Amino acid sequence: MSGDTGEGKILLPATIKRDAVINIRALLSHPMLTGMSRDQTGIPSPAYFVNDVVVMYGDERVAHFEWTSGISRDPFVGFSLLATKEAAVTVTWKDNKGGVYTQSADIRFSAA
Repeated sequence: MSGDTGEGKILLPATIKRDAVINIRALLSHPMLTGMSRDQTGIPSPAYFVNDVVVMYGDERVAHFEWTSGISRDPFVGFSLLATKEAAVTVTWKDNKGGVYTQSADIRFSAA
């Protein structure tokens, strides 16, 4: 992903059936700096990375990830979910500088 920091995207399957296990990917545009690199003038770049990811399905927390600076630029997370209801999947990413980025996608069941 390229673009501004904090641009999130949630990828759902094209069709979803009730009670099916679906695979979801959530991506975020973020530099994910470890604090070990230097800019072009040799000045160290401070650490700047996503360290907390929470996934909500409707009003239920279904996943929580704690990340370190070792995650690559523009990180993504993939997970499986049992689609039991039509509701939003909301992912909230938090970084070590206080940034909070949220993205949602609605799970809707396909017609039979």
